[in-house]
Amino acid sequence: MNVLEDARATADQAELFSTRRKSAYVRFDDSSLALVAHRNDSACALRVLRDGKLGASFGESPSQAGLLDSALAAASFGQSVKFGFATEQPACIARTYNAQTAMMTAEDIVDLCSKLKSRIHQAVPDATINMVCQVESSSRRVETTEGAIAEEASTLAELAVELPFAHRGTDTGARAVVMSNDPIHIPDEWIAQLVEERSWGEQASSPVTGRLPVILTPATSNLLTLALVSCLSGHAVAKGISPLLDKTGQKILSDQLTIRENAGEQALPLARSFDDEGIACQRRTIVEKGVLLGFLTDLSSAANLGQPSTGNAVRRTLFSEKIEDAPTPSFLGAIIEAGSVPWRELVRSLEEGVLVTHMLGLHSSNLLQGQFSVQVTGFHIRKGKVVGYLERTMMSGNLFEDFTDIRGVSQERMPTAQGSLAVAGLAPYILLDSAQLTVG
Repeated sequence: MNVLEDARATADQAELFSTRRKSAYVRFDDSSLALVAHRNDSACALRVLRDGKLGASFGESPSQAGLLDSALAAASFGQSVKFGFATEQPACIARTYNAQTAMMTAEDIVDLCSKLKSRIHQAVPDATINMVCQVESSSRRVETTEGAIAEEASTLAELAVELPFAHRGTDTGARAVVMSNDPIHIPDEWIAQLVEERSWGEQASSPVTGRLPVILTPATSNLLTLALVSCLSGHAVAKGISPLLDKTGQKILSDQLTIRENAGEQALPLARSFDDEGIACQRRTIVEKGVLLGFLTDLSSAANLGQPSTGNAVRRTLFSEKIEDAPTPSFLGAIIEAGSVPWRELVRSLEEGVLVTHMLGLHSSNLLQGQFSVQVTGFHIRKGKVVGYLERTMMSGNLFEDFTDIRGVSQERMPTAQGSLAVAGLAPYILLDSAQLTVG
């Protein structure tokens, strides 16, 4: 059975999105192997248009019985839409598949983690090590009755290590993450920085409540990018509720910030050539030296705006990644341009401030208005040196106020999963002139 062939006879248009995923997962708790798990699954989503209405159904395989009938039934009382499905086949240029990575087994991952644990213990014999490593190979395929066919395979190896601070419990510690399409290689410098960060946690040292300079690590750059996703979404723009609705060509951020979109950038561990609707991802600049140049759209929001899709549709939300998630606009390769200052110089430049390494609660902020209020972990800085780790510290503010005054951007950049959306980008360290901190 070819569900699209059948759909041609019963629907005006149809789109089939399918995925396959195979992964191995290993977790170490308190320096001991705690869990080994495997995942091997497939899923598909069929969307149909009939009489201008949209219907959808979901399953494990395109050959699953009843898939088309369910989608047509949904379309009979579905939402009226203005868009059609993809008509052109995008060129697949992202090279994110590595055969060696795809062949890695759980035993290989356990061996990798065990060797890394030994290397860390050579540097700090008393360290407790928590570690998670997952290696995944996957593929995405989008095909429509309008002639579009797009398919791409990828691999991703991701390793996260935490070294809890000595005598401080297990919920606070030094953290480091590495992501790669290729088999993971851990340089000595990576371990040295992780161990150094652990040494910063020998004692707690918190600033007083008030406004202080804040250095965001690449891992916490999602404070900027996730808030921007909400404001740049074509749906928010089309509904007239985005605060950036009429800001194109105007300055919205510091002139030290340039954000471009290039989902096919080979330095990205999650590079891709097309979005989840089969539209080619574009290489373009979203914010240039603080000036807004464009928005993010999928087929639906682009049609409501009377323009072509920018190729930014993803089937996931801030909270989930399910085949049932409707496509929605998001960054697919947000790259924040590097600056010219080493990140350690940013630290040394502060009389007092904080280095934020992790944050919680961003999802509960009013991101659509650029407002944020998050619990942060990281380190207190005095006279250019780290003096201890933060305790009970909240950071709040507004994206379009706090990110207009930036003291510096580092020359170093690292891949980042961009929080729960797991849309990998590249980000530097960013030194905000000040942000509101609440301690205690």
